[in-house]
Amino acid sequence: MHLDEEQVQRLLDGELSRPAEASAREHVTRCADCRRRVDAAKREVDEVQALLRAVDDPPPRADADAIAATAEARARSSGRLRWAAGVVLALCVGGAAYAVPGSPLPALVEAVVVWFGGGPEPSPPASAPAETLAPRVAGIAVAPGDALVILFTSRQADGQVRVSLTDGAEVVVRAPLGAATFSSDADRLVIDNQGPSATFEIEIPHTAPRIEIRVDGDRIFLKAGHRVTTGAGGLVDALGPHVLSLTP
Repeated sequence: MHLDEEQVQRLLDGELSRPAEASAREHVTRCADCRRRVDAAKREVDEVQALLRAVDDPPPRADADAIAATAEARARSSGRLRWAAGVVLALCVGGAAYAVPGSPLPALVEAVVVWFGGGPEPSPPASAPAETLAPRVAGIAVAPGDALVILFTSRQADGQVRVSLTDGAEVVVRAPLGAATFSSDADRLVIDNQGPSATFEIEIPHTAPRIEIRVDGDRIFLKAGHRVTTGAGGLVDALGPHVLSLTP
């Protein structure tokens, strides 16, 4: 599953626990979408810091306590506001200069102060971010253990499972939002698939000892060590990807 806004910012700020940070960084190396989001967030922080280094006029007066309280409330809905609140408080408390003659920075800082002080929200960008245009998906990630059975509870009139072997450490399942619900225990992952059709993506680690995929009790895929079989038991290319049917 993808990192949310708060996890991205905590990763940049170094606020995650060591296991959580290691897991997040491993996910970022494998997920192009999350890697782009982390890079974009880092660029935003770098841009703000560059602006602060270029300033030389005193900042507008503002109530630091009121700004902090409002920022905290807004941060519950957007983790990216945490660093913005820090920028404004740094200006107020540290007395940093913020604009060279003729620079647009005074208006920028005034707008941020009004925003955190309860003023009108800034206008949304003309175009939606690319991530909001991407298909909405749901999924689950689990450790493969010594043996794992992935069970689809139902057959579908028109459905597929795309299986890929990866260098990751977890079994990852993705599906269109609303197509299924997921549950798991020590050696089983249950996909309660709903609706007449859906395509599921399953990533399996190369190092997983044994992974079995069943549909309504019938086995359609088995990885045992480096051997991969599908359907009635024929050996196939272990590299894949493998397209399996969920139809009756």
